[in-house]
Amino acid sequence: MQLNFREGTEAPANAPRLQMNLWSDGFPITTGPTERRNVSSSTSGATMTRPAISASNTLAINGVLVSARQAIDMICDRWSLLVVLALFLGEHRFKDLTERTGMASRLLTSRLKTLEENGVVTRMPYSMHPPRFEYRLTNMGADLLPVILQMDRWEQVWTRPRDQSTSLTHLLCGAPLHAEVRCRACGQPAGAPNVELKLSRAQLQKVPDKKAQHRRSIVSSADQTAAPQMLGPSLDIFGDKWGIEILLCAFFRIRFFNDFRESIGISANILSDRLERLVASDILGRGRDPRSRSGYWLTPKGVDAYAIMVSIHEWADKWVRGRYKSPVRLIHAACGEPFWPHLTCVQCEQPVRSSEVGFSAPGAEINLVA
Repeated sequence: MQLNFREGTEAPANAPRLQMNLWSDGFPITTGPTERRNVSSSTSGATMTRPAISASNTLAINGVLVSARQAIDMICDRWSLLVVLALFLGEHRFKDLTERTGMASRLLTSRLKTLEENGVVTRMPYSMHPPRFEYRLTNMGADLLPVILQMDRWEQVWTRPRDQSTSLTHLLCGAPLHAEVRCRACGQPAGAPNVELKLSRAQLQKVPDKKAQHRRSIVSSADQTAAPQMLGPSLDIFGDKWGIEILLCAFFRIRFFNDFRESIGISANILSDRLERLVASDILGRGRDPRSRSGYWLTPKGVDAYAIMVSIHEWADKWVRGRYKSPVRLIHAACGEPFWPHLTCVQCEQPVRSSEVGFSAPGAEINLVA
């Protein structure tokens, strides 16, 4: 497996770094000595650091997958995400959670227990005789709001018919909520083509061994029966752990079946199934490289899922204790500073907080609460 500037071409180890353009290339992984240069006038003459690009680095991709797996194993499960979403929508008691999510009682009990053990949810008594409990998001759980909002934004752009759209309102300004990721350092929008990567050699030396993976089931949103939800198709991608890892590999320019299988440690039949699902969802597209090898490339729809992955990454870095931090660091190209995402309302340009977001669906108007 070779990570090059373009599939089918050789990239010398000392070649200059390219600006990332995920619409066609994916992430170039970079290491080595840095060079400083002035960026164009569109970035106000700022100076930025650009490390030299290296040849393929299987260890780096392994490190990224290990780091991501520690996060997605905790929260990126369709049922866990549905429970978190229902709690945001103000459902706190077991019966109400069952009706909102459409989950069987035994399954809901299992997910609530896991979320409580992981610190995402806390159980609070609301009746002593007889003892009854309700469930609330902890600060850790409430910090998943940027992930939920990015998933909703992605669905509005790519999957949701206008006449079926749920509506998010930013209560601070009263406008329909359109949230975007901005750079916390400079306050400018930061889409995928504006973020570059830098490889930490020190962190690379600490990559732990991969844990054995178990079969993971998938349930399509088409099979879901529940009350009106704020999310649907995005759960098919980010509620499936294998799908997330395949998508992550695609961002790192892994294109071919055997390379996906080797990097992730996934069986051929499951990989085939997930690739077919991602192609059918227009997340990945089939194509051929200059050597006529058949492979899989990110579509614009797939690239736009980048903001969801960044939000999950930031949440895990903040809250998952003992987590191995990814050897790849994000750099905002416009200012050259480390990139930390900042979710902002486009209308009033104020930070988006859980207590200031409202949700409406047919027959329901709800404030998102923790």
